[in-house]
Amino acid sequence: MNNYKNTTLLFLVSLTILGVNVNSVFAAETAVFSDQSNTQPNLAQIQFAQPVSEAASVSEPVAVAENTEVTESSQLILLRTEKFELKADEVWAGKTIRAFDKKFAFQIEEKTFKADATLELKEYMLAPASTMQPKLGFQMASKIYEYNLITDPNVRFDSNFWFSIKYDAADYFRKTLFYYDQGKNEWLGLESLISNGASKIIASAPFTSAKLAILEDITLMTEGTASWYKYKGCNCAASPDYPKGTKLKVTNIDNGKSVVVKINDWGPDRSVHPNRVIDLDITAFKQIAKKSAGLCKVKVELYEALKVATK
Repeated sequence: MNNYKNTTLLFLVSLTILGVNVNSVFAAETAVFSDQSNTQPNLAQIQFAQPVSEAASVSEPVAVAENTEVTESSQLILLRTEKFELKADEVWAGKTIRAFDKKFAFQIEEKTFKADATLELKEYMLAPASTMQPKLGFQMASKIYEYNLITDPNVRFDSNFWFSIKYDAADYFRKTLFYYDQGKNEWLGLESLISNGASKIIASAPFTSAKLAILEDITLMTEGTASWYKYKGCNCAASPDYPKGTKLKVTNIDNGKSVVVKINDWGPDRSVHPNRVIDLDITAFKQIAKKSAGLCKVKVELYEALKVATK
């Protein structure tokens, strides 16, 4: 994978061509990157959207027509195919192709190469009992998109190819763009960028052919014990699951009392306290339980949907 730090200008140009506001944040640290260590995301530009009850829900699965093609030993169900013939001059000038109701975009950077090319795009969903299922703790959050760029085998590529996938749900910080590694038979994460109200995830890679999808981390704890600490003296909390700025509703399971808190710190450490779901400021804790109890059993749920702030 190319060094992203050395290609900042190309990165911003690419986002502009893809129609993305560059006021963005990186994908969450829960992603399993294929060639680098995990890093804390820059979440300084998060703002709150409408309450969860009004937020858009994940789209319903698409009904598969009777003549839909099942491919790769019944691993994938082919939904749609699109093919583009690209001339050398337009490739040399940089080209962005959007397909499948603009949910997938593929971009060739300017002067990456100069030759006629064919771009084949396919949209899939997993077949029942497919061995291409994500590993435990992740689930599909988009269709699977495959691109295959065919050109003169002697052509040398000077830059990565960029691609983006749109999705509908608002809890973007649990989602990352992955590609399927045929040799390892598993999905591997790509360093991803999220922008425009968390409706699009963008990444780049040197591959001329790949299968891509957005995967969602579903390992967040929703029930467990809550502890308290004395810090800010407000309705705030520490969480190892949600980014700073997230608003959560915390409900004491035994008495039904609830409090809405805003995450402003990381913790508790699950390697030390595996059943600890959240750490509440004493001010918040006393609204749902007695201070002397020290701990209480709670349910945690997202109170407000999140989106990336745009100017």
